[in-house]
Amino acid sequence: MPKFTKVPRTKGYWVKELLMTIFATTVSIVLTFGTAYYLEYKQKMSSRRQMAMMIIHDIDMSIMQMEKVDSIIKEFADLQLKIVEGKYEGDINSAHLQLAMRDPVEVDFPETTERIFTSNVDTWSTIGKVDFIDNVSHCYLVRSQFKQKIIDAFHKNIHPDDLDVNAGLLDDYLDVEANYYVSQTESAIGQLKASNELNKKIMGITDKDLEEFVEIQMYHIQAQIDSLARVDSVMMINYFQLDERKNAARANFNKNRDKMYPHMNK
Repeated sequence: MPKFTKVPRTKGYWVKELLMTIFATTVSIVLTFGTAYYLEYKQKMSSRRQMAMMIIHDIDMSIMQMEKVDSIIKEFADLQLKIVEGKYEGDINSAHLQLAMRDPVEVDFPETTERIFTSNVDTWSTIGKVDFIDNVSHCYLVRSQFKQKIIDAFHKNIHPDDLDVNAGLLDDYLDVEANYYVSQTESAIGQLKASNELNKKIMGITDKDLEEFVEIQMYHIQAQIDSLARVDSVMMINYFQLDERKNAARANFNKNRDKMYPHMNK
């Protein structure tokens, strides 16, 4: 049988073995917790970006609504000027009604995203950028003031005490300082546009990023609509199938009634 020579274990050998074990354990711990931390960090960054894009998109939609208000009030101002200058083609009643219809009160701003931003501390923690949070807070303040000082005030000005559109006098409509409201809408829109551009810059979000975000959101919405449509379709099919079975059972009963209940014919 072959003989194996036993190598003596020196002090240096045991130190080396101990260091190798410690190193292997350390690497294992670093890889385990480091990977977990990295994945958590990536998830946090993704959540931060998604939340920021949702808020920025919401403000963009608010700007579009504000521009709609601006357009309505400008139509009022143009029509008002035509009537004053005698260039309006129509009778007084028609002019009065046309002015009354230029009311932006129906334009509204969905507040779901704003409530998520303002009432959830976790949202601020996820975003983690104080300058972005302060700027968005300013944007929502501008939007709130726009609703109160322009939309609501203009509506009350042309419909005092919520009277019927035909209850006021044409002179009351002509006295409305429409150009003042036009200047206010333009100022507010300018502020919000500049602030939202700053929001994009702070979070490093481009217009292309927002387009892709909106496309994804629209895809999910369409998927939900399609899913609901499929459910409705299945329910409708089941309803008709049940109705057909009931009609078939009723017809079969009528066909065999005389045989099943002969005493009914006596």
